[in-house]
Amino acid sequence: MIFWLNAQLPPSLSQWLTDTFGVNALALRDLDLREAQDIDIFTAAKTNGLGTVIITKDRDFVDLVVRQGIPPQILWLTCGNISNRDLKRIFISAFPEALTLLEQGEPIVEIGRA
Repeated sequence: MIFWLNAQLPPSLSQWLTDTFGVNALALRDLDLREAQDIDIFTAAKTNGLGTVIITKDRDFVDLVVRQGIPPQILWLTCGNISNRDLKRIFISAFPEALTLLEQGEPIVEIGRA
């Protein structure tokens, strides 16, 4: 499983996710997709295949999965604008369960403030 962090998330979060949870995570800038349109990111993730998960706050990706199916899967952050520290707290609290759901094939997993 590989996680792509959408452009509205701090790029440093990708390394933190890798270090904290042992997952493969990349910021869109690392994939030369930082300035890409949502549909182009979605298409690139679909081409990348099963196991690609876009982490995003953008509902457009949820709508794309509903219309076009997976891959990619979506980890949808519904926490609004928050500090990096609070964002990491949400991940510490919710990511293990979210990861399990994604591994079980859930197309869209939502996490936010508890």
